[in-house]
Amino acid sequence: MVIAIMRSLQSGDAVLAAFSPARRRRARALLYTACAAAALPLLVPAAASAYDSLAAPCPGDPLMCERGAVAFQRTEAIPLELDFETGWVPPSSPLQVNLRAAVYANTQVSLSGALEASWPEALSLTAPGAEGGGDFSCDYGLDVSAQGRVSVSVLGQDFDWTGDIPYVPQIDFQVHTRDKFDAWGWDPGITLASSTDLQRLASVSVGDIIGGSIPGIDGRFELDVAMDVTARYVTHRVAIETLDQATVSGGDITSEQGVSSTEYLGGPSVELNVRPEGSVRYDGTLHLIPAFSVSLLGREWSIPIADIPLAFPLTERAWVFESERVHVPLPDLALDKQEIDFGAVEVGQANVELVRLSNAGEALLDVAVTTDGASSFELADPALEIDPETTVDFAISFAPETAGEFTATLLVASNDPDEPEQEITVRGTGVARPVEQPDDVEPADQDGGCACRAGAPRDGAGGGWAAAGLSLAALAGGLGRRRRAA
Repeated sequence: MVIAIMRSLQSGDAVLAAFSPARRRRARALLYTACAAAALPLLVPAAASAYDSLAAPCPGDPLMCERGAVAFQRTEAIPLELDFETGWVPPSSPLQVNLRAAVYANTQVSLSGALEASWPEALSLTAPGAEGGGDFSCDYGLDVSAQGRVSVSVLGQDFDWTGDIPYVPQIDFQVHTRDKFDAWGWDPGITLASSTDLQRLASVSVGDIIGGSIPGIDGRFELDVAMDVTARYVTHRVAIETLDQATVSGGDITSEQGVSSTEYLGGPSVELNVRPEGSVRYDGTLHLIPAFSVSLLGREWSIPIADIPLAFPLTERAWVFESERVHVPLPDLALDKQEIDFGAVEVGQANVELVRLSNAGEALLDVAVTTDGASSFELADPALEIDPETTVDFAISFAPETAGEFTATLLVASNDPDEPEQEITVRGTGVARPVEQPDDVEPADQDGGCACRAGAPRDGAGGGWAAAGLSLAALAGGLGRRRRAA
């Protein structure tokens, strides 16, 4: 693709050759900009898109909470530890069967929820599960084999046969159970239970099986099957890890209302790996009901129809999902100065200084600036919202009403997770306005009298902004809200 872009630039230059120099420069700039935009995805590091979920502001608290949706799914085909052989039954019977059975489970668990990071106690972590966001399903299959044994005597002659009873199952014996639930499925978990009706799995002719070994023999072998199955899934914890696979300082979340935390030392964002861990437990009973009958030379034998229950050995499997990485954008306030000295300012006049408030983060920064009550210092715009990677000029005015030294503290409060409150110290000195001598003033008489005229009163409207020749609205609009790329 890079080669194609280079060729586009070369062919574009050839086309532009017919243009005037000025138009050629403008057109070439547009062409290069378009090609650069097309090439940009190829130049972005792979790590920039390595996360699975990009968190967004929480609906209930968009300035102090970010929420990243996560979803997990795991499927496993599990041969249960039910691989039984009944042995020859019934004991001491002329007709006996030996049955083997194995049960298989194809199990799937799906979970969905979110990782929420909130502050000002940075960073508090919760993992709410999605309503109806869990899905648990099991498909059970059955593998059965059988052997038969015949040991009979007719008219003083013994007939014996032992061998496999081949058959083709008449049905595809499957048990399917499924349920939806509110993730994550904390203890006691989600239980699926199902029982099947009795079903005939096989029916074969004994003559077809044994006829070659014992001429004239007849009869049938039948096998009925039923199953009672139970599976339970439970989430034991939601593991939250840093990128170096270390568990966050607040530990795992182990309950529906559980809370964790992670250390945050500043920066535009954090990334965390989230992974539910649980287990699936299987239980149940397989019912095998064989029927075996034989007739030979006018005599008949059969085994009684009996239920041979095979209980599943308790089987529990750890169920660990693949991690999802959540990228959490955060606001990050940086001030270009912590102290401002306005110097000497004449009473009735004003001096204006600017402070740069930079949002070095990836989320919206909400700022409120207040003073400690000193009336000589005024703020152009005490409330600001600063977009990510943006800098705003914030105006502060010093307009002394009397002579003397003034000091105040500006409190810059924001939704910055690690520094929600920062301070700026402001100071200045008010100096007295010199008294002007009018041209018509008479010299003072001998007895110390004075013919001075009082000076003009200080402007009242607009305070320091008017004294500085600026309106509050102009500064608020032109300085406090002006944004430019950081």
